Amino acid sequence: MARGSSWRRAVAGVVIAVCAAALAPPAAALDIGIQSAGDGASKQQACSRTCESDHCTTPPFLRYGKYCGILYSGCPGEAPCDALDACCMHHDNCVQARKDYLSTGCNEALLDCLARLREGASTFEGNKCMIDQVIDVISLVIEAAVVAGRVLHKP
Repeated sequence: MARGSSWRRAVAGVVIAVCAAALAPPAAALDIGIQSAGDGASKQQACSRTCESDHCTTPPFLRYGKYCGILYSGCPGEAPCDALDACCMHHDNCVQARKDYLSTGCNEALLDCLARLREGASTFEGNKCMIDQVIDVISLVIEAAVVAGRVLHKP
């Protein structure tokens, strides 16, 4: 029973996160490191340069590699930490180019990339997460985003 309850809470969290991303204005939905600072804009370091592995099974807080996580991404030019992180990097680049987290094309491409990794993927040195669990969590979030994108007719 406890596992079912945890699963329902996780799914509820994913749905809330996807809805928040869908309803947020484009500048808030795509964190590109430019923040309002009085009369102008300032460039801030809001990207990752280190391989992280935190909150491995908690969708809103997941941090894996440099590129995997909601509103979390590597700095431009940073190499991904491993194959899973590379999938997330390609997804980040895709949604950035389309300026749309609910892009069905970007999200389905990420799901395809994750499916290829399920057959066995190595991870980066120092990783504290079980890679299969991280793939499951990311898949759950992205599957919800695909559904939302289809409902909202996002290509």
